Order: sequence, then C-alpha cells, then structure tokens
Amino acid sequence: MNKFISASLLSAVFAATSFAGPIEIGDRRQLFIDRIFLAEAKGVEIAVHPPRKSGEMAIKPEQPWEKGGIGPYSSVLFDGETYHMWYHAMDMVQWDSGHTNGSICYATSKDGIRWDRAKAGLIDYNGNRENNIVFGHGANGVILGQDGGMVFLDPNAPPEQRFRMACRLGPEGQGVRVFSSGDGVHWKLTHPSVITARPEEKRSHLDSQNVIFWDDALRKYVAYVRYNRPERRGRARSISRAESDRLGGFPVVQDMQVVFQPDDQDLKEDGLPAVDFYVSAAVKYPWADNAYFMFPTAYFHYSGRLAEFAKQSPANAGPLDSQFAASRDGIKWERYDRRPFVPLGMKGEFDWGCARTIWGLVPDKTGREMYIYYRAGEWLHGWDRNEQNKNILTSKGFGATRDITCISRLISRRDGFTSIRGAYVGGEFTTPPVLFTGSKLLLNVDTSATGIVQVGILDEQGSAIEGFAPGQCDIIHTANEINRVVSWHGRADVSKLAGRPVRIKFLVRDADVYAFQFGK
Repeated sequence: MNKFISASLLSAVFAATSFAGPIEIGDRRQLFIDRIFLAEAKGVEIAVHPPRKSGEMAIKPEQPWEKGGIGPYSSVLFDGETYHMWYHAMDMVQWDSGHTNGSICYATSKDGIRWDRAKAGLIDYNGNRENNIVFGHGANGVILGQDGGMVFLDPNAPPEQRFRMACRLGPEGQGVRVFSSGDGVHWKLTHPSVITARPEEKRSHLDSQNVIFWDDALRKYVAYVRYNRPERRGRARSISRAESDRLGGFPVVQDMQVVFQPDDQDLKEDGLPAVDFYVSAAVKYPWADNAYFMFPTAYFHYSGRLAEFAKQSPANAGPLDSQFAASRDGIKWERYDRRPFVPLGMKGEFDWGCARTIWGLVPDKTGREMYIYYRAGEWLHGWDRNEQNKNILTSKGFGATRDITCISRLISRRDGFTSIRGAYVGGEFTTPPVLFTGSKLLLNVDTSATGIVQVGILDEQGSAIEGFAPGQCDIIHTANEINRVVSWHGRADVSKLAGRPVRIKFLVRDADVYAFQFGK
C-alpha cells in the first residue's frame, strides 16, 4: 500500500519558491520527504511506503510481572553493538486501578529480532530475583502503574549516564523526570523536573510517552510532548515541541509550540475532534541530511454518534493505529494523504484493536533495512478502564477475546519511508542548483522488472553538461539496490563537477527513487 502527493501540487508549490543560492549537500545522503528537490516535476509523485509487519510477537506476556499485558510506552535503540529494549508491563489486567502494579523491563538482542530478558536481579518479585524489572515494584527505588518511558543515548553525558530515560512518574505536577544509567539496568534520578505543566491548566498534559533526544544538527535537546488542546468538551490530544541547550531548560507545556494536532481534515463530531493524537514517536533520521519522522498514534473516540453506542457509550474508548509524517526541520510536518502507516490487523489477529508505534528506529545487521516496533493488541483504548467498559465493548463485538498485548517488529527498506515514484508511462524531475563533494553519484532505487531510471547532470541554467546528459546515462534497470552507482557510457567519476552549482535531472519510468548521495 503506497500513498501519494500529486505532481501538480508539487509544481504549484515550487513555482512560488525561490532559493537564495545553491543548496549545499556535500556528500550527505538526501531523502525525498518533501518538495525541496523538485524544482521542476511532471509525471512523478511522492509515495509513502508503509513498513511490512513481521507478524512476530517480539515481546509478549510470559512472566508473572507481565501477566496483565505489555504497554505502549516502550522504546528501542541500537548502540552500535547491541539492540536494547525497555518495555512497560503490568501484572494486573485492570490497569486503570493498578497504580502500583506496573514495571519497566529490560531486554537485549543481537539482531533486533530475538530478544533476551536481562537478569537485572534488582528486586525480589514474589520470591523470584531472576527478573528483568528495572523500574517498578521498588526496582531502582520506583513504584509505578501505567507510566512507561523512553530511552535515548545522550552523547553529552558521561559514560555512566549514557542512557537517559524520560518518564512521567508520580503526581502529574512533577512532570517529566530523567533517570540516567550506564548499563541500562541501574538507574539514578539525575534531572528531577525537566518538563512541567502549569497545574491550574494541566488537564492531563504529559500523560503519554514524551520524547526527548539530542539533535546533532541543532546541537540542542528537543522534546515532543503530550499537550491537550482545550475544547468546549473534553480535550484534543496534540503534540507540542520545544528546544533547550540543556536538560531541564524547556518551557512549561502550555508555552511550547504545537506542531501536530487535529485539524479540519480529521474526523469530527459536532464540530469537535473525534480523532486526536497520542504519542508522537518522533525521531531524527540518523542516516541522511535534515530528515525527521513521526509516527503519531491516531485515536478514534467511540461515542453516542455511533448507533451501537447511542444508549450507552464506553468511557474514553476506541481503536488506535499509527499514522506517518515527515519534516525537514522537525517543526513543519507533511502528512501526505493520512492513510494508516501501521494499520489494524484483521479481526481475530493479535493487532486488530491497537497498533501504537513505540519510540525508536534502528538498523538491521545488513544495512539494507531498518526496524521500528509497535505495541500490538486486541485491546481497544479504554478496555482496561473498568468492568463497565468491558461489558459495553464486548456486547457490541469489540471485546478482547484473548487478552493479547505485545510488541511486534516492523520492517522497512533503508531510507524507504518515502520515494519519488515515476508514472508507468514515465516522469521526470529536476533539482534546484546544488553543490556537492565526492566522485560518484549513488541512488537508493527500485526499478523492479519493468522500470527504468536515467540521470543527467545539468549546469545551473539547466543545460546538460557534456558527457553527463540524461540520454548518455547508462540505463538503470532490473535494479533494487541501496547504493547503485550511476554511470555515463561506463564512466562514473563526477569529481570534476564537485563544488560547482549543478542541477540533477531524473528520468523515472515505473520506478522508485528513495535517496541520492554523492560520495567516494
């Protein structure tokens, strides 16, 4: 399933855009997440490529401290050697009243596929010290319920604090705290109050998986947090953003910039949002220039407008899936056609009620793919609230029959969330002037069986440079490669054009171009 934004819209937007000078791209990878490289375009579209589901239950309830289910506020990262996962679990099914029954557990993997529960040994859980609990039930001095966290690697931290966990534990007024660890098991509270909300306006602000990470381009910490946009009735879950040169320098939630929220195209009921957005799972893409991705959880609220709930609606209940957005700066987000990025499974499958992306984007071992993970479940939001909700949902055919909640792996091509797709009969696009370094042009490209791609290098005015005209390019066909070298009559060296303003022209027929890069 792919999603598109039309070439006519691309051209219209770009016609109104002017550049002060050439775009300096050096030898850095460039993705097609917006219109910046489409100065002229016809017969092409930006296609969004949802990941494929592995169908695996990477982490499922297997231990007594997990028997109530696996939670959505979990995270995964890769440190160059080991895959790490910190996942939330409950030991009772009635989550809404289990304020002391939650834990954050730690697992590791060598390949991101098969996970081993670490033997943390921090606490005795029902006579068993052989457990992987690192928070909750007294582990590291913490008691928690439904609250999970997210973990990021902080390059500014000393080695004994390289892992940072941002979490909202305890009373809401205390906001987001940051714990730090060198091994992923032993944690200390190093930043007691990093983000807060004004208590007189709190309205469940920060009640989600709040994201913080170090942005190496901005050289600042960036936060994406839960903000509740005021509405006449209830609230509209939205995502706010802020920057800080230190952990702890963020403004209160109400003073942050709202960067993602329900708008006029999202489903409404009586003029109010019927769909809003939980966690952002926002990441800065580590393998290319100026690219940010968000996988916001979309929540559809069941209410009396639905015939089956006309007499009695469940409280704060409904299904959740994950959408997709991309950004060049982390502030302005492209939502494309808004179709589900991680859709619900078919009824009876383990993810038919919930598909909530957790934080983290990691590479596979080959360098050809990347993984994200999601909390899959047959629980609707609100299922765990109380017995009344369970009875209403079950009576209408929306009840959980197997009580499955787990974490499952999603697989994407490297650079593969978006591409420029050429029409079946052919399309083309030309970049604005760019400045590059390096001696070869590489493409992440997929022609499958019948597609072809040719590339030309033009001067700043748009005339083909001798020896590098599109028609002189060796036809790229039968190619599905991450780093395909472009050549012209067998010659691939473009070093004599480095440092000179040039335009790149792509002829694309029935093929996808995901990224380009000049390099050695």
